Amino acid sequence: MRKGFFAYPWDLQDEGIETALQTMRERCACNAIALTSSYHSGRIFRPRLASKIYMRPGAAVAFQPRAENYEAGAPLPVAEPRVAEAHVLARTRDWCEAHGMDFGLWTVGLHNSTLGSAHPELVMRNCFGDPYEYILCPSAPGARAYLRGLIRDVCDQFRPQRILLETAAFLGMLHWVHHEKFPATIGETELALSFLCFCPACLRRAAEMGVDGEAVRAQVACWSEAFLSQERGALPCAFIMADLPALIFESPELYAYLQMRAEATTTLIKELWEIASRFGSLLVVMPAAFGQPVARAWREGMSLRRLADACDALLPLTYHSDPQQIAADLAWTKMLSRNAPFDAGLSVGHPTALSADNLAAQALACQKEGARGIYYYNYGMLTEGRLEWVGYANRKLDS
Repeated sequence: MRKGFFAYPWDLQDEGIETALQTMRERCACNAIALTSSYHSGRIFRPRLASKIYMRPGAAVAFQPRAENYEAGAPLPVAEPRVAEAHVLARTRDWCEAHGMDFGLWTVGLHNSTLGSAHPELVMRNCFGDPYEYILCPSAPGARAYLRGLIRDVCDQFRPQRILLETAAFLGMLHWVHHEKFPATIGETELALSFLCFCPACLRRAAEMGVDGEAVRAQVACWSEAFLSQERGALPCAFIMADLPALIFESPELYAYLQMRAEATTTLIKELWEIASRFGSLLVVMPAAFGQPVARAWREGMSLRRLADACDALLPLTYHSDPQQIAADLAWTKMLSRNAPFDAGLSVGHPTALSADNLAAQALACQKEGARGIYYYNYGMLTEGRLEWVGYANRKLDS
């Protein structure tokens, strides 16, 4: 069974690549890594290093892109010079090859505020026309070309054993950027409707499938206005959980639009799978990045049933404290994907991991449900004590 960390290259660089990898392998009993090749902006706390806060003002890749891997007219990613010039990805790959560790590249796809700001024609737009500059739309030809180029580039330069792909889908309005302010009560329905994109590319794709996207947009805008003005998000759970399925039931056009989104993400992922396969790399897809349980993947336009035929494996992020909830998440994944191969993601941070025994129980639940690998989030963000928990959990898996 693969047991590894999600990890940031800047953390490995600052700790020392060999030191960090030896810690993972020897102290934490890991035999795999998912190292970030492309990541969004962030302000990241890392308690074990002298510099506790790592600032990433924009989205960037951890290597120097090769223009020949990108189609004509496609945006090129921006490199993070400090990490790229230190060749952290290549040095990590070489160490993994020499020591028998599985080398995976955790690649954030369309969640890219740097490119979104530079290419507003490629970003998602909600029912009111507001742009989400932090997410390129999976329907936009230029965004699809960018992601094809990114996968081609990382496979060409680093030949990872697997790509662990995140955010090749649609995102909603709650992004949690610095000083994001939403004084209104946002319920499940309003939030789900905010994941719907009505950019020109989505409207064209809908028209090609015989769906009147403009009519859907107008209806969703009307509903959203009503839900926000009535503050339905503050109503009891029975209302909140019933509203959204009722809207889908009452509106065949909305249902058809949701299917259009699933077609857009699935065809994109299948294109990426074909590229990765040509280089001998596996494509592992995270069905949902912004919400648990995995049953919420549909909000991002991800269909587990369709993904099963479009990639090598799924990677649900089962960030729950209760091992029974983790098992339920994985059982749902297996049921909807018709038992497609899958790995599992576990969060070791507070408050998701409660103790060493709790984390071990979470890992054992993944193993019992048939996960082929477990990836712990996130190496650089853990205290010394929580690193010990990972080693404890992994040794329980081996016992």
